Amino acid sequence: MSAAATPGSEHEPLDSAATRSEVLRLAVPAFFALIAEPLFLLADTAIIGHLGTGPLAGLGVAATVLGTAVGLFVFLAYATTALVARRLGAGAHGAALAAGLDGLWLSLVLGAVVAAVLGFGARPIVGLFGSGPDVSTQAVVYLQISALGIPPMLAVLALTGVLRGLQDTRTP
Repeated sequence: MSAAATPGSEHEPLDSAATRSEVLRLAVPAFFALIAEPLFLLADTAIIGHLGTGPLAGLGVAATVLGTAVGLFVFLAYATTALVARRLGAGAHGAALAAGLDGLWLSLVLGAVVAAVLGFGARPIVGLFGSGPDVSTQAVVYLQISALGIPPMLAVLALTGVLRGLQDTRTP
């Protein structure tokens, strides 16, 4: 019998109701935070779809670029979660928060660089998709405007990681 399952030990068995409850307490809000971004894109699609096929196709191209750019930096959430959780588990609350701040600063610096690349390089990046001039024009405008939101989007990834590391999945 393992130490975690020894009767009378301070550790509960992994299959206990309390463990299942704790997992659900953390997992359910985390799930809703993960599906928020696709729902925002769905709302954009519904709104822009009323403007016609050109703007909708432009949104598709720009959303692909944005999704890829943000997806490349998802490590900000997962690395920050692990680092904060390890330090919190070690009882180093100040170090856990310092790690979170480091992740936030890194996200803002990376976000500024990515925003500049996407904002100023929107036309050649969109050109790689081979879309027609009408679609490309729409995609470039959407991408240039949306690029301004990259630093806050990456900051949200890092801050979500901090909160998860602190075992708060409801706030994100």
